[in-house]
Amino acid sequence: MQLPPWFMPGWPVPLAQRPPWGRPDWNNNDWNDRDDDDRDDGRDVEWNLRQEGGPLSRTGWSNWRRIGAGTTLDSPAPATYQNDLHLFVRGTDSGIYWNRMSRRTGWGEWWEVPGQGRTPSAPAATAYRGSLHLFVRGTDNRIYQNRLTGNRWSRWTEVPGGGLTTSSPAVTVHQGALYLAVRGTDNAVYVQRYDGQWQGWQRVPTGATSDAPAIVSYMGALWLFVRGTDNRIYYAVMRAPNQWSGWTEVPGGGLTPSGPGAVVYRGNLYVVVRGTNDGIYLNVRDPRGQWSGWTEVPGQGRTPSGPSGVRFADRLYLFVRGTDNGIYTTVRTRR
Repeated sequence: MQLPPWFMPGWPVPLAQRPPWGRPDWNNNDWNDRDDDDRDDGRDVEWNLRQEGGPLSRTGWSNWRRIGAGTTLDSPAPATYQNDLHLFVRGTDSGIYWNRMSRRTGWGEWWEVPGQGRTPSAPAATAYRGSLHLFVRGTDNRIYQNRLTGNRWSRWTEVPGGGLTTSSPAVTVHQGALYLAVRGTDNAVYVQRYDGQWQGWQRVPTGATSDAPAIVSYMGALWLFVRGTDNRIYYAVMRAPNQWSGWTEVPGGGLTPSGPGAVVYRGNLYVVVRGTNDGIYLNVRDPRGQWSGWTEVPGQGRTPSGPSGVRFADRLYLFVRGTDNGIYTTVRTRR
């Protein structure tokens, strides 16, 4: 099979405005977003728990907390870089916006990523070789990248290979190389490897998806997760270069109307999805290959998009778009 059809270049870049802010309203809870909480009081652990949503419950999860006043129309995209936690979102003007949290100063303000790029989908980001690499789907369905090195952004450039996607990209680092995954215009999944040079798009054999994939490195292998055309959650594994297993359903019979998320935390592989009731659900695979089954993340959060996760400072962070389009997080840590 050939790669997806390609379009002519085009990337509208009108002058961006800050995204409009929405009033917090998440499951009818009254959220506390006072600016005076966003400063360093010298007590890292206790203060950061306040930043992250309050004390841990007996489940090990914090309460859901809104991150500032920004709004988004899609899934948030977290990444760790230079000891900070970075978060990227698509604004309601389709601009690409950025926030970050340090271990001492908490979340800052939302800023537009330089370059005036526009995207109709969620971004994706990962740290690789001393830079933070940011990827988006352009308004022409091509795939674009920008790079943060230290405090300086490069510029938006197209990922070589001419690929097109109708969903968000996904990215991870595996065995010293960066891997970028997209849903093609034929609904197949395509992966491209970067190790200083891009290697060209390769189609993952068989399978189709109706949403963005998730990609993660786990136990020496590269794992892909997708929402199937039947709304079930499937995975494929690459244990040798370009040698993919077949697609297998994640055990537990879960269904999702959005793309899944995946993150490795303390030796386990966490798959996180939006349920058909808009709840947020987890299924965890341990190193022995045993799956936990689907369980709802405590706190009764609801989301109209796929959730995402990241490991930072030995904590597991989940991020979602709220039903009010606000950006929310919950945290799991050792008790």
